[in-house]
Amino acid sequence: MDELKPDFLSSLPLELLLYIISFLPFESARLIPFVSTLFRSVWNQALLVAHSHNISHAVSRFINNFDEHNPSKNIRKMKLHVDKSNFVSTILAPHSVMHMSFFFFFSGGSKEEESFCWRLEINDQNQRRVDSSGFLVKTLCLDSVNSLTHEVVSSMVLDFSLLENLKICGCKELTSLTIDSPNKLLHLSISGCPKLKYLDIRSFKLKTLHYKGSLPLMKIHEHFNLTNAIFDVRQGPNYFNNTLDMGPLLLIIKNSQSLTLCRWMFEEVIKPSISSSWTSFQFYKLQELRWIDNSMNQENINFLISFLKLCPSIESLFITVDLNTYSSKEKVSIAYDASKYARVLRNLKLVKLEGSNYNEDDKNKLILALQEMVNIDQPLLVMFSFS
Repeated sequence: MDELKPDFLSSLPLELLLYIISFLPFESARLIPFVSTLFRSVWNQALLVAHSHNISHAVSRFINNFDEHNPSKNIRKMKLHVDKSNFVSTILAPHSVMHMSFFFFFSGGSKEEESFCWRLEINDQNQRRVDSSGFLVKTLCLDSVNSLTHEVVSSMVLDFSLLENLKICGCKELTSLTIDSPNKLLHLSISGCPKLKYLDIRSFKLKTLHYKGSLPLMKIHEHFNLTNAIFDVRQGPNYFNNTLDMGPLLLIIKNSQSLTLCRWMFEEVIKPSISSSWTSFQFYKLQELRWIDNSMNQENINFLISFLKLCPSIESLFITVDLNTYSSKEKVSIAYDASKYARVLRNLKLVKLEGSNYNEDDKNKLILALQEMVNIDQPLLVMFSFS
């Protein structure tokens, strides 16, 4: 039996191992704990553990002292203990990405949080001086911000003048969110906020908006740069008395090139808006549509075809059937005239059916309806990916 070759890497001094780790891509460095017990210990020593009641001050010192060219300051993880049971995890990833997760237990050791309203203002008009040291936050990922920590986060974000990408998730008790970034924010993603009922966005240069959850009331101040919009709102509406004013939102997503939409949202809030006074409304630039529904029966196919009529430039169509998707309580019928929609899609080349609950009859009806909308001599590739 061959003798095991000596492990020269494990025999290196700790300081040299940490120096080597500092040059690894972050995605590779995160796998180090799985190599061996020794390397798990090395990775843990690359974690800064701090204790402070002043979260903002401690995190600010952590990112300002960071220097990727100095091994003693190239520490990308900090676990900040606020007290015995509450702590904040901060990770500085490559490409100016910062992750912050909050682990806060409330009275009695439970996680029963209080609801809260949150305002995030990004002071992007006063540009921070860029030098060789410190960590410049361009992408910020916030997880599980709560009623005890949201004001601290708001205070910190005021200093992130270069912030372009903001991701918010897991804020279970958040009921109202206002985001104000006049000049810099380009990408916004919100998910896992089940109680959010009001969303107000002022960001004139926003290009992508990804929203996943129950649909709240939305107020998005006018701009026309949005190219990618995702409304994965299969959980249904989260507002009262159908008071969503879709007009301003329609103007913002009108020029999108990629759009994700649930059928119920088109049925309940979009179609009534364009039927009353927007008779010539179309998504002229839309090239990719992701459509979510709870089934593909004839009535739902009719709604899809009706929406596709508004998308003359569409090239790719992805249809997801999820049985748990919300459906309107009051069923609305829509007339379908095949001749009215014939050959209106001149660029559609790809259709992909995803999810479950496609019976053979519904699937055939859907494909036939789509084929009637494209040019006779235009090949249509239909793909299937059923779970």
